[in-house]
Amino acid sequence: MKQNYLYEVLKLTESQTNELAHAFEKVLSLSGWINIEPFVEEDKRGETSGLFGWFSARGPQVPVGTLVFEGGEKPVSIGVSHGVGRDASEILNNEGITAPSSWQLKQDHPKRGFVWEVSKQEIETSPAAEFLMEATYRLCPTAQERLWIASVNRLD
Repeated sequence: MKQNYLYEVLKLTESQTNELAHAFEKVLSLSGWINIEPFVEEDKRGETSGLFGWFSARGPQVPVGTLVFEGGEKPVSIGVSHGVGRDASEILNNEGITAPSSWQLKQDHPKRGFVWEVSKQEIETSPAAEFLMEATYRLCPTAQERLWIASVNRLD
């Protein structure tokens, strides 16, 4: 049976964490995923392309925060891919940005980023939204303004 996903784009300011939290709740009601990244103009992105990207020791220049829920009793997966390399944990710690204690760290890799898992019953959407917005902003060397773009993909 074919599943249909609804797609929407949110443009968020730092005062709109509640909108992102509400989008998380929609995804958690069935299944889907959300990607969020700081807004950076195309000419300031500085991405490593082609073959050089494969051999780079770092992830994307503009960090991407992700929340994924596959439905049922599966855990919620939350991640941040970034281009900071090995210093990412230190940067977040120095800024006082920490994942909620109920999240279990599954990966902290200099190129692939962070991945946490948490049960659907334990996730609090407002702290999750605040964490992903702050973490992606602080790990983005090219972000100028506190604006984010989120793509929401959820089961219809």
